[in-house]
Amino acid sequence: MVYERERPYMPAEVRRQVMTEAGHCCIVQHCNEHIVEIHHIDENRENNDPSNLAVLCDKHHKLAHNKAISRMDLRKYKELLSAPRHPAPVSCSDHDKKLLKEINEIFSYETILLIKNEQFGKFVREEVINPFYMLFHRSEDPLFKFTDQKLESLRLEVLKKGQKLIHHFGQQSAGLVGGYEYIDISEVRWTHPEMVDHWVKYSSDTVDLAQDFCDSMLRLRAELINYGT
Repeated sequence: MVYERERPYMPAEVRRQVMTEAGHCCIVQHCNEHIVEIHHIDENRENNDPSNLAVLCDKHHKLAHNKAISRMDLRKYKELLSAPRHPAPVSCSDHDKKLLKEINEIFSYETILLIKNEQFGKFVREEVINPFYMLFHRSEDPLFKFTDQKLESLRLEVLKKGQKLIHHFGQQSAGLVGGYEYIDISEVRWTHPEMVDHWVKYSSDTVDLAQDFCDSMLRLRAELINYGT
């Protein structure tokens, strides 16, 4: 749009408010240009309501006038200015980074999905159970602890829930090649029909304990991203 008249006066306080809101930077995300202009979103230069004003660099200002950037886009960019900012990544010691990676190798995302999807029926694959014993074995090492208090708290929670699950599971399991024998409800229905409800509940409790463990494990694994490892 080409304006025929000169730009109307914009109050200094309004200009200051809009520029401060934008950090004196183009509001288009990922544009770090600090040589900027104030654009009227509705293209009515008499409307100096701060909600109608967008701080743009020369390139994005031209795109806005050419409608390559819509008014809706500009209002969305304005909304993002007031959205909560994610905190900067927290530093993490090399020791803690190493432990996070090691736990991630024991309980990869794929392994956690196996555990979450396990129904704990007649046969349970070793891939579902063996990682717990690997974790318990590593936890015997006095150095297998985080220096960061939050990470250590998550580790202890994971360990506690893992031990609770395996203790419950181990009361009714027996080792087999490639996995573990567990509760066969179909056999119970045939041999002890009066015990079906008990063992269905027992198997269901195992699933709940596994889900609870996985939720805690996922919270610990999320720190891999938070700490930039």
